[in-house]
Amino acid sequence: HNDSIVVLKTPTSTSLSMASKVSKVLSQLNVGKVASVASATVGKATPYLLKYGPVVVREMGPPMPSQIPQIQKGVSSLVKSATSLSFLNVSVKEAVQGVLLGVEVGCWFYVGEILGRGSLIGYDV
Repeated sequence: HNDSIVVLKTPTSTSLSMASKVSKVLSQLNVGKVASVASATVGKATPYLLKYGPVVVREMGPPMPSQIPQIQKGVSSLVKSATSLSFLNVSVKEAVQGVLLGVEVGCWFYVGEILGRGSLIGYDV
């Protein structure tokens, strides 16, 4: 069995100098300035939040039950166009827009992967 012995050490000059540095930094911190910057930020953001907040809630929220028939109709028309190959009859402009949208979705997917991993380099295997 292992007996643990606790040894209390007196502060060394290095730890005292670190403590004095931390104390100095904290004393220089101007809390009033931080509060004024935070207040100014809230003041500038409030009109934008009031203007765009309801739009964000509506667009980013889940679908309402009244929208489910619309979603079913859209999915069925998507399946119908895929089986009849009618999606090939689009203009060049619409095709380029579709490709760019796909590239954007792919890029956001990879950004999410990088953020989820916490690293640009792949997973540790």
